[in-house]
Amino acid sequence: MMRAAFAAIGLALGLALGAADPASSPRAPSIASGNPQTWIGVEMPAAGIDGAQGLAVRIAIRLGARHVIERDSAGGGFVNPHQDEGVDNDVDLRAAPAIIDRFAADPRVSAAIGGLRRRVGDADAAAAQARRLPAIVLARWSRNAHDADTYCVCVSPGRLVDFARAAARERYGPRLLVVLVGDAGALKPAWASRWESLTIAEVRDAAPSIATARSRARTTDAVLILADERPPTLWRSDVFVRSFDLDYVRLLGHRDFLSRPASAPPGSVATIEVRFPHTADLIAFEGRFHAVAGYLPSEAATRAHAAAQILTQSGTTRAHMRRALHSNRFSTVLGTLRFDPDGYAMPAPLALTPADSTP
Repeated sequence: MMRAAFAAIGLALGLALGAADPASSPRAPSIASGNPQTWIGVEMPAAGIDGAQGLAVRIAIRLGARHVIERDSAGGGFVNPHQDEGVDNDVDLRAAPAIIDRFAADPRVSAAIGGLRRRVGDADAAAAQARRLPAIVLARWSRNAHDADTYCVCVSPGRLVDFARAAARERYGPRLLVVLVGDAGALKPAWASRWESLTIAEVRDAAPSIATARSRARTTDAVLILADERPPTLWRSDVFVRSFDLDYVRLLGHRDFLSRPASAPPGSVATIEVRFPHTADLIAFEGRFHAVAGYLPSEAATRAHAAAQILTQSGTTRAHMRRALHSNRFSTVLGTLRFDPDGYAMPAPLALTPADSTP
């Protein structure tokens, strides 16, 4: 499988770079301008379905921080015997928080980076908060309390919905339905106070919930679909009513999924994606990453590099980290970042693109 090939390539690169442990960590080139003595624990899969992505993230972090302790949250392989289906390693939900606990117990570690996937990010955030370990995750659904220690270099669900409302108003009309598919249902209780004016439908792999969503869509102009680990999509409501069925929901859960059904006419379904500003800093990082890895960094790897830069600028002690993450502005490859009260930071603009296919 192509994913397995990429994972093997990434593993070879990881071995070439050396084990990133305090006793033997190589000194990777860095464009970070923070404290070189900051130790960062990294929870990231190095095998399994997300292994290639996790290894790319590790490379990006090493290019932004000098002292890194890495732990494999995939447990060295697959848990699901159907290795070519889906995108989430269930083992991560057990192993990842345990790794965060280990980092919290290690006095050398000032902060951690983890949470490649949203469910894992939420589990990591809960573990880090319980142990008061400053941490940055790459994806999550949950929101921060005022005394939080965990943040996300990613688009907040609140900002995503605000963008979709504005785009829907311009393209299709002012009435928006938000459909939460599968594990994305965790968004509803977490963000209910922010979304009181929205019509929301939760969908599982069952016909009754799908019928309810289609019924509600008949009274709206546009539909935003949020599905765990899938790109958000904005639909014209009449196309959603015709095409959103049980077969589509099941296909959405498969590795080889399509965001836009073949029956949807052009312009009726679009993905919402982040577009990074192509600055000199970003170009420089991409060059450094390519020189080490042999390919360009993914979006997740680029955000992970920014996370490493943030942490190296936040100090060497956990107390310094907490204060800095709560209130400071940081110079990163993505521009100047500051975390909002919900715990998110992503300055790059969102954009709509045709959703004919997905990676």
